[in-house]
Amino acid sequence: MNNCSKAEKGGESKGPLAGIQVLDFTHVISGPYSTQILADLGASVIKVEGVEKGDVGRDMAPAKNGMSHYFATFNRNKRSIAVDLKSAQGQVVARQLVERADVIVENFAPGVIDKLGLGYEAAKTINPAVVYCSISGFGQIGPLAHKRSLDLVAQAYAGIMSTNGTADAPPLKVGVPIGDTSASLFAVIGIVSALFERRTTGLGRYLDIAMYDSLLALLGNHGGYFHFTGTQAQRAGSGHYFSVPYGTFDAADKPIVIAVMTDASWIGLCAALGVPALGHDPRYATVGARAENRDALHREICPLIRAQASQDLLEKLEAHNVPHAPVNTVGDALQHAHTEARNMVLRLEHAQYGPVSVTSLPLNGVMRSAHAAPPLRGEHTSDVLLELGHSQADIDALVRQSAVGTLVSSQ
Repeated sequence: MNNCSKAEKGGESKGPLAGIQVLDFTHVISGPYSTQILADLGASVIKVEGVEKGDVGRDMAPAKNGMSHYFATFNRNKRSIAVDLKSAQGQVVARQLVERADVIVENFAPGVIDKLGLGYEAAKTINPAVVYCSISGFGQIGPLAHKRSLDLVAQAYAGIMSTNGTADAPPLKVGVPIGDTSASLFAVIGIVSALFERRTTGLGRYLDIAMYDSLLALLGNHGGYFHFTGTQAQRAGSGHYFSVPYGTFDAADKPIVIAVMTDASWIGLCAALGVPALGHDPRYATVGARAENRDALHREICPLIRAQASQDLLEKLEAHNVPHAPVNTVGDALQHAHTEARNMVLRLEHAQYGPVSVTSLPLNGVMRSAHAAPPLRGEHTSDVLLELGHSQADIDALVRQSAVGTLVSSQ
């Protein structure tokens, strides 16, 4: 699999955000994923970590040669500087970083960054053009703003869990951290939009991004169903509340997915199952009729599906243009030939912890073409301080005072 995205014609691509300076005060997923996307698009991202302790994601098992899979997934293409933000000297360094930043992203609990003297009001005094993004569970205002939140908490509050699972069992969380990642995506949309606006106004903006809000936005048609009817669509597991047949079905050897949303697909499915006349049965001939007669329809087709080997049936569904899929594992998906063709796995190399594979972004054509492995804590402290105008003697003094930490002093 490729270790870079496709370069622009004529040479290496630095990405459309090349030249944008991002100051990253984030940890775990919701902040780091957003700043990693900015970095993948070419921005220069400085990740600020503590002198004694870094991003808590660094401690998540499993690890490879000292690098956590959790941290590696969300922190490529960044530089790490270790700073004690509670010390006077560390505050000086932080303010120097704020002064040169185009974008600041933080995901502390509401109010914490303000107590450190680095909230938006303080930052815009130093740098009026800065785009400042706060990411939190429930936002900076509102009755729930004070609540501590993790992805599971946000999924439960925002109604996402109530849509997931089956009607005869308890609600389930979405398996991937959708609250963290959706907030990151909306943060990037807001940041890029604010940077575009700044070209005209010369001024920055403050963005208040909440996991809760992001998940409400992702309710999609489930939200629309409630707005129109005042009720909630019934949980249908991997199925659909209106489209039938739609979901996971057991073939002779293993489950497959069949997704029928149109009458044409229904006719194709019946042909693939060897019962073409069923496609025109008035009980099932329309979308509404199939939904009304869901149980009877399943009694008709499930024995026919169970009688066939999965691969044979998938080939027939393909021949009749019926949407379908094997139920891949994570490994199946990441090692699939299509994943390789889409450049969706990056292979990175780090001098200390060696090679590491990470999932890329679906942004071929705009990503930078050369990618850096996730940094060690404090790996770039000296380099960044030199860029800020500090002498080596200054840096050595800051290290002795524990105001900053370098890679050597922080191990």
